[in-house]
Amino acid sequence: MPLPPSDSSTHATASADSVSTREKVGLGAGKVVVEGSHLTLHVLVSPIYNVTMGVNPALLGNVVFIQRIWDAMLDPIIGQFSDNFRSRWGRRLPLIAVSALPLALLFAALWWFPRAASEHALFLHLLVVSLAFYVAHSLFAMPLAGLTLEATDDYHERTRLMGFMQAFGFGFQILSQWIFPLTQTSLFVDAFSGLRWVTGGCAAVFFIAGLLPVFLCRERHYTRVAARQPSLSLLASLRAVRGNRPFLTLLAARFTVSFTYNIVSFLVFYMNVYYVFGGDLKGSAIAFGFVGSSYHVAAIFGSLLLYPWLTRRLGKKRVFQLAAAVLMAGCLSKLFLYQPGRPWLQFYVVIANGLSASGMGLIAGAMLGDIADYDEWQTGFRREALFSAVLSWFDKAGMAVGALLGSRLLNWIGFDAKLGAQSAHTLELMKFSYFLAPFLGALIALLLIRRYPLDESRAYSIKADLTARRAATA
Repeated sequence: MPLPPSDSSTHATASADSVSTREKVGLGAGKVVVEGSHLTLHVLVSPIYNVTMGVNPALLGNVVFIQRIWDAMLDPIIGQFSDNFRSRWGRRLPLIAVSALPLALLFAALWWFPRAASEHALFLHLLVVSLAFYVAHSLFAMPLAGLTLEATDDYHERTRLMGFMQAFGFGFQILSQWIFPLTQTSLFVDAFSGLRWVTGGCAAVFFIAGLLPVFLCRERHYTRVAARQPSLSLLASLRAVRGNRPFLTLLAARFTVSFTYNIVSFLVFYMNVYYVFGGDLKGSAIAFGFVGSSYHVAAIFGSLLLYPWLTRRLGKKRVFQLAAAVLMAGCLSKLFLYQPGRPWLQFYVVIANGLSASGMGLIAGAMLGDIADYDEWQTGFRREALFSAVLSWFDKAGMAVGALLGSRLLNWIGFDAKLGAQSAHTLELMKFSYFLAPFLGALIALLLIRRYPLDESRAYSIKADLTARRAATA
């Protein structure tokens, strides 16, 4: 079916399409659980398992690769399950309710390993517990994603909602940057006790926040559309996804950014400890916390203020391209602003990364709502969770392959944690790698997203047609 024609008229958000503060808080709390648990795991793996416990980074790379592939495989299956699930309470909220406690407990278990565990035992502990954790994580995240996409039918309200939710997620991630430094302080008997107390506190937060969407949110499309549609097989839904041109364009751009960024994403820790601080782990911990916090403060600013304002004026496609250009500028600055003994010079790099990540993530999430409407307009079916799951699959597949290559990268450039300070040759290769991969990925994504066809006017034309269809069906 061809796209409806575009026009130059401006559109205002109807009051019926506005998301209440109550629902925004519920969805934002869910975002804290999804992003906070996953990214805290990502932040802690290298300093705990590699630097503190001495696990080979190649082994950790294998674990992260398996985690990402496993997580990516789960998302479409659970997303489709959520789209087909039927109950008196809906298809999203019951799944969120039953997954909150297992997710929190398994997150805490990730860091509850024996003090004298061997490298092999630590490898197995991290692998087995993390695979179980990601089952609970996907069972929570995919229904929440579907609930988010159906919260509003409005082009601009989707952007504002995604910005609000991202701000919640990035807000918790500010705290996550201080988890490792906090475990190193004199507040606890030793680092092991600190690790267990701090991560246990995080698990309690995830459980409480995970229940808030159940009590504060509603399923907007369940009774009027989803409850009446038949169950669909995963293969049938994936075939429909394959014919969705706007979605394929977004997938290609997001995968490229995710893959290239994650080849070197973990190097932010190693660049601080070994390039800037010469191998001084404790000395770099506080600076690393401030650096990570500045990333998330910039991301919150972009999510709440900058990108919703820009999207209103430029449209989603151009703002995605702008965020990719910001990432390219930040990558170029790495070559000049990372200097030994001068940690504060890198703040521009980190702020640029935070602004670009929040921009591309926000716009991709806001585009998904328009894409789900386009899919219903084409096929007559609502499958929000599946679209979120497939986008998540491509994101995580990019992360998995990137992390696998990145873990090998440390060995290829001659990194050895046992040496403490690294050779000048290794450090220069580390810095160049940190610049090149994400720069190329952002450039390719900027060019790919040019083919995205759903502008504001087309999105509102589709919305009007769907409203008329639903009224006729009712």
